[in-house]
Amino acid sequence: MATSKTKKPAPAARPAEVPIVSSTTITLDALAKELGPADGAFAERTFAGIAEEDLVAEGTRIDSQSLIDDVPYFVASARRILGSLSEKQRGKLRMPAALLPLLVAEAARLQAMKRSHDASAVEAAGARVALEAQARSAMRDGIGERDLCYDGLRNALGARRMARVDAIVGRADSPENLAKGLEALAAFIEETRKNDPVQDAQLLEDYGVGADCAATLQATARKVRETASVQIAAGRRVTQRALDLQDGRVALLIEKVLRAFRAARRVDGTILVPELNRAAWMFEARSGSTGKKAPPGGEKPAPGGGGTPGDAPPVQEETTPILGADG
Repeated sequence: MATSKTKKPAPAARPAEVPIVSSTTITLDALAKELGPADGAFAERTFAGIAEEDLVAEGTRIDSQSLIDDVPYFVASARRILGSLSEKQRGKLRMPAALLPLLVAEAARLQAMKRSHDASAVEAAGARVALEAQARSAMRDGIGERDLCYDGLRNALGARRMARVDAIVGRADSPENLAKGLEALAAFIEETRKNDPVQDAQLLEDYGVGADCAATLQATARKVRETASVQIAAGRRVTQRALDLQDGRVALLIEKVLRAFRAARRVDGTILVPELNRAAWMFEARSGSTGKKAPPGGEKPAPGGGGTPGDAPPVQEETTPILGADG
Protein backbone atom coordinates (compact mmCIF):
# COMPACT_ATOMS: atom_id res chain seq x y z
CA MET A 1 0.00 0.00 0.00
CA ALA A 2 1.45 3.34 -1.07
CA THR A 3 1.77 5.95 1.57
CA SER A 4 1.24 9.56 0.72
CA LYS A 5 3.96 11.96 1.60
CA THR A 6 2.96 15.27 3.06
CA LYS A 7 4.96 18.17 1.78
CA LYS A 8 6.39 20.43 4.42
CA PRO A 9 5.46 24.05 3.97
CA ALA A 10 8.22 26.17 2.58
CA PRO A 11 9.83 28.42 5.18
CA ALA A 12 8.42 31.88 5.24
CA ALA A 13 10.49 34.36 3.36
CA ARG A 14 12.35 36.75 5.62
CA PRO A 15 11.65 40.41 5.08
CA ALA A 16 14.38 42.15 3.21
CA GLU A 17 16.84 43.75 5.55
CA VAL A 18 17.60 47.41 5.22
CA PRO A 19 21.23 47.67 4.18
CA ILE A 20 23.40 49.35 6.76
CA VAL A 21 25.60 51.96 5.21
CA SER A 22 28.94 52.05 6.95
CA SER A 23 31.16 55.08 7.12
CA THR A 24 33.66 53.34 4.83
CA THR A 25 31.18 53.34 1.91
CA ILE A 26 30.61 57.10 2.08
CA THR A 27 33.44 59.52 1.53
CA LEU A 28 33.80 63.27 1.65
CA ASP A 29 35.04 63.27 -1.95
CA ALA A 30 31.96 61.40 -3.17
CA LEU A 31 29.62 63.71 -1.27
CA ALA A 32 31.43 66.78 -2.59
CA LYS A 33 30.89 65.55 -6.16
CA GLU A 34 27.19 64.93 -5.53
CA LEU A 35 26.49 68.16 -3.66
CA GLY A 36 28.73 70.42 -5.68
CA PRO A 37 30.97 73.25 -4.42
CA ALA A 38 30.11 75.27 -1.35
CA ASP A 39 28.51 78.70 -1.76
CA GLY A 40 31.28 81.16 -0.90
CA ALA A 41 28.91 84.01 -0.06
CA PHE A 42 26.88 81.75 2.23
CA ALA A 43 30.08 80.59 3.94
CA GLU A 44 31.16 84.17 4.52
CA ARG A 45 27.77 85.06 6.05
CA THR A 46 27.82 81.95 8.21
CA PHE A 47 31.16 82.66 9.89
CA ALA A 48 31.09 86.47 9.75
CA GLY A 49 29.76 87.07 13.26
CA ILE A 50 31.86 84.49 15.09
CA ALA A 51 35.18 85.33 16.71
CA GLU A 52 38.12 83.22 15.62
CA GLU A 53 39.10 82.64 19.24
CA ASP A 54 35.68 81.08 19.93
CA LEU A 55 36.11 78.68 17.02
CA VAL A 56 39.61 77.76 18.20
CA ALA A 57 38.30 77.15 21.73
CA GLU A 58 35.66 74.76 20.41
CA GLY A 59 38.18 73.04 18.16
CA THR A 60 40.48 72.22 21.05
CA ARG A 61 37.70 70.17 22.67
CA ILE A 62 37.58 67.45 20.05
CA ASP A 63 39.99 65.40 17.97
CA SER A 64 39.97 66.31 14.28
CA GLN A 65 39.74 62.68 13.21
CA SER A 66 36.45 62.24 15.08
CA LEU A 67 34.87 64.98 12.99
CA ILE A 68 36.43 63.72 9.77
CA ASP A 69 35.14 60.20 10.41
CA ASP A 70 31.62 61.31 11.39
CA VAL A 71 30.76 63.96 8.80
CA PRO A 72 30.31 61.65 5.75
CA TYR A 73 27.84 59.39 7.53
CA PHE A 74 26.16 62.35 9.24
CA VAL A 75 25.59 64.19 5.95
CA ALA A 76 24.44 61.03 4.14
CA SER A 77 22.01 60.36 6.98
CA ALA A 78 20.68 63.93 6.80
CA ARG A 79 20.17 63.64 3.04
CA ARG A 80 18.40 60.30 3.44
CA ILE A 81 16.03 61.81 5.99
CA LEU A 82 15.41 64.83 3.79
CA GLY A 83 14.52 62.54 0.91
CA SER A 84 11.87 60.80 3.01
CA LEU A 85 10.05 63.97 4.09
CA SER A 86 6.81 65.22 2.63
CA GLU A 87 6.55 68.76 1.33
CA LYS A 88 4.76 69.76 4.52
CA GLN A 89 7.47 68.23 6.69
CA ARG A 90 10.18 69.94 4.70
CA GLY A 91 8.55 73.23 5.56
CA LYS A 92 9.25 72.51 9.22
CA LEU A 93 12.96 71.98 8.59
CA ARG A 94 14.42 75.48 8.54
CA MET A 95 17.80 74.63 7.09
CA PRO A 96 19.32 76.34 4.03
CA ALA A 97 20.17 74.03 1.14
CA ALA A 98 23.70 75.45 1.11
CA LEU A 99 24.45 74.19 4.63
CA LEU A 100 25.25 70.54 3.82
CA PRO A 101 27.57 71.34 0.86
CA LEU A 102 29.36 73.83 3.10
CA LEU A 103 29.74 71.24 5.87
CA VAL A 104 31.21 68.73 3.42
CA ALA A 105 33.61 71.33 1.98
CA GLU A 106 34.81 72.41 5.45
CA ALA A 107 35.24 68.79 6.55
CA ALA A 108 37.21 68.01 3.38
CA ARG A 109 39.43 71.01 4.11
CA LEU A 110 39.91 69.75 7.66
CA GLN A 111 40.90 66.33 6.32
CA ALA A 112 43.51 67.84 4.00
CA MET A 113 44.86 70.07 6.77
CA LYS A 114 45.16 67.16 9.19
CA ARG A 115 47.03 65.06 6.64
CA SER A 116 49.47 67.92 6.08
CA HIS A 117 49.81 68.52 9.81
CA ASP A 118 50.46 64.85 10.55
CA ALA A 119 52.96 64.55 7.69
CA SER A 120 54.82 67.62 8.96
CA ALA A 121 54.88 66.20 12.48
CA VAL A 122 56.41 62.97 11.19
CA GLU A 123 59.00 64.90 9.19
CA ALA A 124 59.86 67.08 12.19
CA ALA A 125 60.19 64.02 14.41
CA GLY A 126 62.53 62.40 11.89
CA ALA A 127 64.61 65.57 11.61
CA ARG A 128 64.78 65.83 15.39
CA VAL A 129 66.02 62.26 15.67
CA ALA A 130 68.69 62.96 13.05
CA LEU A 131 69.85 66.12 14.83
CA GLU A 132 69.98 64.34 18.17
CA ALA A 133 72.12 61.64 16.56
CA GLN A 134 74.45 64.32 15.15
CA ALA A 135 74.71 65.98 18.56
CA ARG A 136 75.56 62.65 20.23
CA SER A 137 78.16 61.96 17.56
CA ALA A 138 79.72 65.41 18.06
CA MET A 139 79.86 64.81 21.82
CA ARG A 140 81.58 61.44 21.30
CA ASP A 141 84.11 63.00 18.92
CA GLY A 142 84.74 65.85 21.33
CA ILE A 143 85.32 63.55 24.29
CA GLY A 144 87.60 61.37 22.19
CA GLU A 145 89.66 64.35 21.01
CA ARG A 146 89.87 65.70 24.56
CA ASP A 147 91.12 62.38 25.93
CA LEU A 148 93.71 61.97 23.16
CA CYS A 149 94.97 65.49 23.81
CA TYR A 150 95.13 64.94 27.56
CA ASP A 151 97.25 61.80 27.26
CA GLY A 152 99.47 63.46 24.65
CA LEU A 153 100.09 66.42 26.97
CA ARG A 154 100.94 64.07 29.83
CA ASN A 155 103.52 62.31 27.67
CA ALA A 156 104.93 65.59 26.42
CA LEU A 157 105.03 67.57 29.68
CA GLY A 158 105.06 64.94 32.41
CA ALA A 159 102.71 64.28 35.33
CA ARG A 160 103.90 67.24 37.44
CA ARG A 161 102.70 69.80 34.91
CA MET A 162 99.23 68.23 34.49
CA ALA A 163 97.71 69.82 37.59
CA ARG A 164 96.70 72.90 35.62
CA VAL A 165 95.36 70.76 32.77
CA ASP A 166 93.25 68.82 35.26
CA ALA A 167 91.84 72.11 36.55
CA ILE A 168 90.83 73.49 33.15
CA VAL A 169 89.68 70.42 31.26
CA GLY A 170 86.32 70.43 33.03
CA ARG A 171 83.48 67.95 32.58
CA ALA A 172 81.60 66.57 29.62
CA ASP A 173 78.15 66.45 31.25
CA SER A 174 76.74 68.91 28.71
CA PRO A 175 77.69 70.14 25.23
CA GLU A 176 78.56 73.60 26.57
CA ASN A 177 80.81 72.26 29.34
CA LEU A 178 82.59 69.96 26.91
CA ALA A 179 83.10 72.82 24.43
CA LYS A 180 84.55 75.03 27.16
CA GLY A 181 86.97 72.28 28.19
CA LEU A 182 88.12 71.78 24.59
CA GLU A 183 88.71 75.52 24.18
CA ALA A 184 90.61 75.65 27.50
CA LEU A 185 92.90 72.83 26.34
CA ALA A 186 93.51 74.63 23.04
CA ALA A 187 94.39 77.83 24.94
CA PHE A 188 96.74 75.90 27.24
CA ILE A 189 98.58 74.43 24.26
CA GLU A 190 99.03 77.85 22.61
CA GLU A 191 100.18 79.41 25.88
CA THR A 192 102.69 76.59 26.51
CA ARG A 193 104.10 76.93 22.98
CA LYS A 194 104.58 80.69 23.38
CA ASN A 195 106.15 80.45 26.84
CA ASP A 196 108.80 77.99 25.66
CA PRO A 197 108.99 78.17 21.86
CA VAL A 198 111.98 75.84 21.75
CA GLN A 199 111.73 73.01 24.27
CA ASP A 200 107.98 72.74 25.09
CA ALA A 201 106.82 73.68 21.63
CA GLN A 202 108.90 70.90 20.11
CA LEU A 203 107.77 68.37 22.71
CA LEU A 204 104.15 69.20 21.97
CA GLU A 205 104.76 68.67 18.26
CA ASP A 206 106.59 65.41 18.95
CA TYR A 207 103.53 63.98 20.68
CA GLY A 208 100.94 65.36 18.27
CA VAL A 209 99.53 67.99 20.63
CA GLY A 210 100.95 71.12 19.05
CA ALA A 211 99.42 73.84 16.88
CA ASP A 212 97.37 71.46 14.73
CA CYS A 213 95.92 69.83 17.84
CA ALA A 214 94.91 73.22 19.23
CA ALA A 215 93.15 74.09 15.97
CA THR A 216 91.35 70.74 15.99
CA LEU A 217 90.19 71.30 19.56
CA GLN A 218 88.77 74.71 18.63
CA ALA A 219 86.96 73.28 15.58
CA THR A 220 85.57 70.39 17.61
CA ALA A 221 84.28 72.79 20.27
CA ARG A 222 82.42 74.79 17.58
CA LYS A 223 80.86 71.63 16.18
CA VAL A 224 79.69 70.49 19.62
CA ARG A 225 78.01 73.85 20.20
CA GLU A 226 76.46 74.07 16.75
CA THR A 227 74.90 70.60 16.75
CA ALA A 228 73.54 71.17 20.26
CA SER A 229 71.98 74.54 19.43
CA VAL A 230 70.27 73.70 16.13
CA GLN A 231 66.48 73.79 16.54
CA ILE A 232 63.80 72.33 14.29
CA ALA A 233 62.56 75.18 12.13
CA ALA A 234 58.89 75.97 12.73
CA GLY A 235 57.96 75.24 9.13
CA ARG A 236 54.85 73.17 9.54
CA ARG A 237 52.43 73.82 6.74
CA VAL A 238 49.52 73.59 9.18
CA THR A 239 49.86 74.72 12.78
CA GLN A 240 47.90 73.19 15.65
CA ARG A 241 46.00 76.45 16.04
CA ALA A 242 44.93 76.39 12.38
CA LEU A 243 43.76 72.80 12.84
CA ASP A 244 41.78 73.73 15.97
CA LEU A 245 40.21 76.64 14.12
CA GLN A 246 39.05 74.36 11.33
CA ASP A 247 37.72 71.85 13.87
CA GLY A 248 35.64 74.69 15.30
CA ARG A 249 34.25 75.62 11.88
CA VAL A 250 33.16 72.05 11.20
CA ALA A 251 31.67 71.66 14.68
CA LEU A 252 29.67 74.86 14.26
CA LEU A 253 28.11 73.61 11.01
CA ILE A 254 27.24 70.22 12.52
CA GLU A 255 25.51 72.04 15.38
CA LYS A 256 23.46 74.09 12.93
CA VAL A 257 22.28 70.96 11.09
CA LEU A 258 21.39 69.22 14.36
CA ARG A 259 19.53 72.27 15.64
CA ALA A 260 17.39 72.44 12.49
CA PHE A 261 16.47 68.74 12.61
CA ARG A 262 15.83 68.72 16.36
CA ALA A 263 13.58 71.76 16.10
CA ALA A 264 11.56 70.08 13.33
CA ARG A 265 11.31 66.85 15.33
CA ARG A 266 9.93 68.70 18.35
CA VAL A 267 6.88 69.70 16.30
CA ASP A 268 6.67 66.49 14.24
CA GLY A 269 7.90 63.35 15.98
CA THR A 270 8.07 61.41 12.72
CA ILE A 271 10.98 63.51 11.50
CA LEU A 272 14.23 61.76 12.31
CA VAL A 273 17.50 63.38 13.34
CA PRO A 274 20.84 62.47 11.73
CA GLU A 275 23.20 60.87 14.20
CA LEU A 276 26.86 61.13 15.01
CA ASN A 277 29.21 58.50 16.37
CA ARG A 278 32.60 59.53 17.77
CA ALA A 279 31.70 63.22 17.98
CA ALA A 280 28.21 62.71 19.46
CA TRP A 281 29.26 63.50 23.04
CA MET A 282 30.24 67.04 22.12
CA PHE A 283 26.78 67.92 20.81
CA GLU A 284 24.53 65.88 23.07
CA ALA A 285 26.00 67.57 26.13
CA ARG A 286 24.65 70.86 24.75
CA SER A 287 21.24 69.72 23.56
CA GLY A 288 17.91 69.02 25.19
CA SER A 289 18.04 65.38 24.13
CA THR A 290 17.29 62.89 26.89
CA GLY A 291 18.75 59.94 25.01
CA LYS A 292 21.73 58.06 26.39
CA LYS A 293 24.97 59.72 25.42
CA ALA A 294 27.13 57.52 23.21
CA PRO A 295 30.73 57.31 24.34
CA PRO A 296 33.41 58.55 21.95
CA GLY A 297 34.37 55.77 19.53
CA GLY A 298 31.17 53.78 20.12
CA GLU A 299 29.41 51.64 17.55
CA LYS A 300 28.05 53.24 14.41
CA PRO A 301 24.27 53.85 14.73
CA ALA A 302 21.85 52.35 12.24
CA PRO A 303 21.01 54.47 9.17
CA GLY A 304 18.33 57.09 9.52
CA GLY A 305 19.10 57.91 13.13
CA GLY A 306 16.87 59.61 15.62
CA GLY A 307 14.96 56.55 16.81
CA THR A 308 11.71 54.97 15.60
CA PRO A 309 9.26 57.17 13.66
CA GLY A 310 6.43 58.24 15.88
CA ASP A 311 8.44 58.29 19.08
CA ALA A 312 8.46 62.01 19.68
CA PRO A 313 10.97 63.18 22.26
CA PRO A 314 9.94 65.46 25.10
CA VAL A 315 9.80 69.06 24.03
CA GLN A 316 12.90 70.68 25.45
CA GLU A 317 14.90 73.65 24.41
CA GLU A 318 18.62 73.44 23.84
CA THR A 319 20.49 74.65 26.87
CA THR A 320 23.73 76.04 25.50
CA PRO A 321 24.67 76.87 21.91
CA ILE A 322 27.98 75.57 20.62
CA LEU A 323 29.30 79.14 20.45
CA GLY A 324 28.38 82.38 22.09
CA ALA A 325 27.51 83.89 18.71
CA ASP A 326 24.88 81.65 17.18
CA GLY A 327 24.25 82.06 13.48
